[in-house]
Amino acid sequence: MTNRYFLHPATVFFLLTLLAAFLSWVGSIYGWEGIQSLLSAEGFRWQLRNSVPGFLHAPLLGHLLVLAFGAGLWMHSGLGALGLRLLQKRGKCTRKEKRALGWSIVAGAICLFIGIVLAWGPWGVVRSITGGLRNSPLAEGFTSLLSVMIGMMAMVYGFAIDMYRTDRDLVRGLSYGFVYFSGYFITLFFVVQFFASLHYTGLDALLGISPVAFRICYTVCALGMLFFSGNKPARDRDNR
Repeated sequence: MTNRYFLHPATVFFLLTLLAAFLSWVGSIYGWEGIQSLLSAEGFRWQLRNSVPGFLHAPLLGHLLVLAFGAGLWMHSGLGALGLRLLQKRGKCTRKEKRALGWSIVAGAICLFIGIVLAWGPWGVVRSITGGLRNSPLAEGFTSLLSVMIGMMAMVYGFAIDMYRTDRDLVRGLSYGFVYFSGYFITLFFVVQFFASLHYTGLDALLGISPVAFRICYTVCALGMLFFSGNKPARDRDNR
């Protein structure tokens, strides 16, 4: 069954934002306690000031953007598809794929070894001032290191099977994650607008939603939309 009869999550959260605006307007008319109307001059000014900053401060947005580089290469190079095929035991690897996979694993092992040396080596370059890993540069930059590791594995695999031949092919792979998850970033924008509007109007407090529950729902919705927003593009193997 296709999903053409169902609304896209971005549309759902856009409609929920409109509903929140309408309820805030009704609440301001009837004097509901703690309610601020979104359909007012002040509400309009708030929307203009906060739509972009609110989106940029979405949960884990920066980490997801950085991971998209490595994940894009992983999917675009074919390494992800090969791994899935091996896990599902569908078909066999060609000799070239086996060789490329081997080089890819070596690249990943080298990156992992470098990470281990950085974390527990004698130099302590990326550890915190107390010598630990908590709140250290390594911990804060873990997302970048992970993206580099999976990106290096995918890059080695891509060159080994002749998927990549020039830097342009590599850049195309790096951008693949943003194309694949383009629908997610659009959906995330409307998720952010809905929860920001819900909090600004005071409807969350009126509904009895605690700050902790509000943050949990916000984070779950922001990250959960990843599972509904994949948009697989063509990899353009022959258009290099």
